[in-house]
Amino acid sequence: MIFLDDSLYINKGTNRVCYKHPNDKTKCLKIDLRENKETKRELKYYKKLIEKDIPFDFLSKYYGEVDTNLGKAEVFELIRDNDETISMEVDKYLKNSNNIEEIENLLKLVPLLKKYIYENKIFVKDLNTVNIMYQQNIDKSRLVIIDGLSHSNYNPFFYICDYFIKKKIDKSWTGFINSLKKKRIIKENSCLFKYLE
Repeated sequence: MIFLDDSLYINKGTNRVCYKHPNDKTKCLKIDLRENKETKRELKYYKKLIEKDIPFDFLSKYYGEVDTNLGKAEVFELIRDNDETISMEVDKYLKNSNNIEEIENLLKLVPLLKKYIYENKIFVKDLNTVNIMYQQNIDKSRLVIIDGLSHSNYNPFFYICDYFIKKKIDKSWTGFINSLKKKRIIKENSCLFKYLE
């Protein structure tokens, strides 16, 4: 059993609370605040991606389940920057930075994320700036989806029909781009829009 305390706390979302793994700085533990269907759907989808050998280049890796003193936890990759600090959510980064060059570096990664999602047919039900981390590394920075995977209407047919997959991804991606365009720093600097086309 793994023991967790407040010193390991990272963040709390709508459905789960997240802690640093006490024995492995590359991992985090997510614990449900209450029993919910979202977690089950997400894990089912993660397992499907693993079975299909989808590369996790832009997704936090999933390592399985463990018992903790706070209940059952799901183990995921903890996204850290080059200096080993925990990476910042895209939402927080866009709110906290006024440096256009820094924002541009982040937005240059958006087309790469799009290419990855479409090529691997990955649907993110809740694709937004809170569920994506901006990992800054000297050799290679990236945007990493850490939450919101899967969708509410689980239907096996969805996964084998490219037409429906693309329609779902299109809708999700359009919502994500529109949310980026509404961020103050981007709205005030139209030169940044070219990365969001």
